[in-house]
Amino acid sequence: METPEPDFASSSAQRVDPRIPFLGHPFEIRVSGKGGSIRLRDLSCGGASGLCDEPLDVGAFVKICFAAQHIVEAEVRWVRLMNVGLKFTQPLAPGFVRRLQQAHGTFVTTRSKA
Repeated sequence: METPEPDFASSSAQRVDPRIPFLGHPFEIRVSGKGGSIRLRDLSCGGASGLCDEPLDVGAFVKICFAAQHIVEAEVRWVRLMNVGLKFTQPLAPGFVRRLQQAHGTFVTTRSKA
């Protein structure tokens, strides 16, 4: 089932955790015992979005393997073509998200307003 990506204005107002952009690093994803990969577009403590190599259905539960001993369950919240939005069933620790970002994401800088 394909659903449109949520409206960014309303979804950003509902979002609790800031999203960190990613460069498309692939992580293993499993759904109903089948394996595949997701190339992350962004990540936060509460969820992620990215490009999957297998079609997923809204409402499906998946497991993402971020590291050998760190497998996280998430619900598919939206699907647009092969892009998916995921909400983690248990939030990720901020320190873990920072370590993933340092290893696989992009470096985010802020510019002071002068």
